[in-house]
Amino acid sequence: MSYKLVNHIPQFNFQINRILTYGEIACDEKEVIEASSKIKTLKEWNKSWILIAEKAVSENRFFHAAYYYRMAEFFLKETDADKNLIYNLCILNFYKAFDECKLPYKRYDVPFEQGILNCIKITAKEEKGVVLICGGYDSFIEEFVLTVSKLEELGYTVILFEGPGQGRSLKQHLYFIYDWERPTTTVIDYFHIYKCAMIGISWGGYLALRSSAFEKRITAVVAYDVMYNGFDVMTNIFPSFIKKVVRWLYQNDRKSMLNLLIKLLMRKIIMADWALSQGMYITGTHDSYNFYKELSKHTLKNICNKIDQDVLLLAGEKDHYIPVEQYDQLRVQIHNDRSLTCRLFTKAEGGEQHCQIGNHMLAINEIIKWLDQVM
Repeated sequence: MSYKLVNHIPQFNFQINRILTYGEIACDEKEVIEASSKIKTLKEWNKSWILIAEKAVSENRFFHAAYYYRMAEFFLKETDADKNLIYNLCILNFYKAFDECKLPYKRYDVPFEQGILNCIKITAKEEKGVVLICGGYDSFIEEFVLTVSKLEELGYTVILFEGPGQGRSLKQHLYFIYDWERPTTTVIDYFHIYKCAMIGISWGGYLALRSSAFEKRITAVVAYDVMYNGFDVMTNIFPSFIKKVVRWLYQNDRKSMLNLLIKLLMRKIIMADWALSQGMYITGTHDSYNFYKELSKHTLKNICNKIDQDVLLLAGEKDHYIPVEQYDQLRVQIHNDRSLTCRLFTKAEGGEQHCQIGNHMLAINEIIKWLDQVM
């Protein structure tokens, strides 16, 4: 498998590949390509995915419907009246699919502050270890179940959870936080876990590494993919000169100028419009300055020396979200580890994209091989 050029708008193309990478159980490739290849606007995006989602529902293709509704929801802003409706349809079809394939899962609502953490536990018949999994900036845990269910087959009990700012927890106004050890420790306590591995997916790479620095019942940690500094990631979405201006305005407290510039950029750049809208939504902020203020807390600077577990760092050499320099920063700054394994995937092997979209089993197989060595 490899990353495909289906749509010439990069952000659309990445999300299309995000579905295609899971194969025929998640989608009908021909159906997806026909529906999405000529999309040019966000309105067309939403309409096209809803049409094929409804068709999949009518044919009882529940996994297909779930992933298609996921795509239909993806670019909708929190102010869109359809966002919660489509989210609910997405989740409904995921659980219909899980039940249809007799997945050995159980759902939990873990109390946390004034709300709950949405959790799915998939229990191995002959357990040889426990693996915690969290997503990042834009994911629902349900979309990872297909991928990580392989861990259960190999003897690992899997607990996926959504923390503040994610999925159902976000719907309760629990907003994204930098000190992820808080929800992680809550989940570990709730399930009476004395030892586990933790995998963080996408922005979850930062969240898992941060958690492992403070929660020592985590004995092995995977950053899939790496992330060192959230502020740098969410300013790296701009062209070089604009990126420098945005960073200068923030660092010099030019709030009004920064907010005005970002508003203008969001009108012109799809990636900026989505990234900033999504970011303000999950952090509960209302302007770009305060959004960036929250994101600046998402850094592993002065934290890496507290990470003393077995560590696996994964990255793609052409990741368009997270600069490869952050992979290099972590390789150097994590130095008190029990062991450090680093894997940079290349275009030649089909793993160059963020989270190895296009050939994600490269990363999954690497994680499985590593877990079997350290657990």
